[in-house]
Amino acid sequence: MRRLIALLLLLCSLACLSPVLAEEAAEPVEILLSLAGDCTIGANERDHSMEESYIGVMAAHGNDFTYPLLNAQPWFANDDFTLVNLEGIISDKARYRNESLYLNFRGPASYVNVLTQGSVEGVSQSNNHALDYGKEGLEDCQRVLTDAGVLWAYNNNYFTFERKGVKFAVFSFRRYYMEVYYQWLEEAIPRVKNEEGVDFVIVCLHHGEEYEAKHNDHDQTRFAHHAIDHGADLVVGTHPHVLQGIEVYKNRLIMYSLGNFTFGGNNRPSAASIPTAVMQVKLAFDKTNLQSTQLTIIPFHATGTQPYSNYQPVPVTGAAAQQVMDIIQSDTPFPLRPYVEGVGAVQDIIYAQ
Repeated sequence: MRRLIALLLLLCSLACLSPVLAEEAAEPVEILLSLAGDCTIGANERDHSMEESYIGVMAAHGNDFTYPLLNAQPWFANDDFTLVNLEGIISDKARYRNESLYLNFRGPASYVNVLTQGSVEGVSQSNNHALDYGKEGLEDCQRVLTDAGVLWAYNNNYFTFERKGVKFAVFSFRRYYMEVYYQWLEEAIPRVKNEEGVDFVIVCLHHGEEYEAKHNDHDQTRFAHHAIDHGADLVVGTHPHVLQGIEVYKNRLIMYSLGNFTFGGNNRPSAASIPTAVMQVKLAFDKTNLQSTQLTIIPFHATGTQPYSNYQPVPVTGAAAQQVMDIIQSDTPFPLRPYVEGVGAVQDIIYAQ
């Protein structure tokens, strides 16, 4: 009888513990991010009337806002969050144009629908064309983005979002402001993690030299490492207008330059600026603790037509996909996993610890 009672007590104890054991054995939460490079959703102000400009091509397609990012939808529409660099402003306030500048990148305020209908949830804004229309133009663009539900980050104005119980923060800096906010960032990242409950920090850096195939140590490596040294979990680079390499530093991923994406800054893009990629980053969390990061490279071209751009990025396969991989590999210090048709180039898992 005593043995029977003891057995019953043991079974009851196990039954009480089973929910706890089941919770501990639960699969980690997975979150998928899509990242793409410089997006000028508009054109240089002086070129707005040109048929070959972003404005002209959009008009030729009936101002169909789904047109520019249509080919990216298999990835953007099926992830948890898409982030791009918005190079220039979206605003109807052309009067704010800084005429002392050689280039002024702007699209009409209605073009914010290119982002929303293209499944883009957030943009980095700290870049060398953010002030093409002065502070007033930038602030009007930020109002347009906010009204449309697109999150934006500019210098010390970071944004946060939550997916599946995991909280993210996104910061954005261009090269000049990296120096201005260099020490501020040392405190800001730990603060958002400790005081705001942020679990994962993305730092977008608009840095490097235009059309350079390899990243430099002076600003790109230095700032990327500095961000990770102080708590960043992912660094995303833009500005060179060409693809550059990737690095794993302290078990965190750095992408030095994502190149161009739907880019209205040039109607006849150089050959070097056409290869690009959608970078998909799969994150695994144990509750809110990062367990691993895994990158998949999806080769793209920034235009489907040449020599004039149609401003509609298109995924590529075969030799064109291999060219994209070779460009990234030329600036990456370790061998990349190969591209597989229909899948992309799935890289090794980076474990957080």
